[in-house]
Formats: sequence, structure tokens, C-alpha cells
Amino acid sequence: MRRVRYVLALLAFCALATCPVAKRSCNAKIRAREAVELLGVIADKVEQHVAVTGRVPSVAAPLTPQVSCCEQGGQCQPDPTTWSAQGWKDLAFSIDDPYRYAYEYLPDPDGQGATIRAVGNLDCDNAASTYELHLTVKGTSLDRAWTRQDP
Repeated sequence: MRRVRYVLALLAFCALATCPVAKRSCNAKIRAREAVELLGVIADKVEQHVAVTGRVPSVAAPLTPQVSCCEQGGQCQPDPTTWSAQGWKDLAFSIDDPYRYAYEYLPDPDGQGATIRAVGNLDCDNAASTYELHLTVKGTSLDRAWTRQDP
């Protein structure tokens, strides 16, 4: 019976030791969902424009916000003036809740494609994650292709 208690104590200790790692991993996955979801929202807005005009919106939107969320405590606070660039206005896009990524919209010169990008450093360790959604006009809809670096 004594051996069973030692084995159980050892298992409990191992479980406690791995909890912080598992929690960080889980938090990172949850936070990374923000980029995927918001890039999808932007892509939907581009697709609405394509359905009407046959082209992606022509005005680029710069990497926004310009100040890293890490410089703001790890999370950017919503501010409507942050999204005042003409490209964001044309897409009718802004973020109304705290967020952790900077977003960018880059249309192709021919109007038949665009790249939407989210760049963030979730743990503020100078190692940024980049999510890109490449859009290509196909008739009145879009083909979507994802690229992820260090998610």
C-alpha cells in the first residue's frame, strides 16, 4: 500500500508540474483564434465587395495599430480612431473589443487578389506570429489560402 501512495504522489506531482505548460499552450491557442476569426471577417467584407464589383477593394489598409500591443501591456484597447485609415473605412472594419494582433490589408494592383495579414506577439517575447490569408477572385467569390508562421 505504501508503494501505491508513492506512485500516486509522484503522479500528482507530475500533473502539477505540467499544469502551467498546459495552461500556456491552451491560452496561446485561444488567443491565436482571434487572428483567424478576424481575418475571416475581413475576407467576408472583401468578398461582399467582390460580389458587387468583381474586384477587391483597391485601397490598402496599413498595419494597424502602429504601436505594438506589447507596448500597451500585451493587449490593445479598442479605439475607433485607430481604424480611421481609408482602407479600413472602405472595408467598414474596426475592432470594438480588446485585441492582440495588428492587421493589414494589401490589394493586388490588378484588383483580382489581396493579402490580409495579422501579426502578433502573444507573450511579448520578440517572437511574432504571422497569419496571412491570400484571396483570389474567382467570378463573384474568393478563393482563400492560409499561410501561418510561428502560430
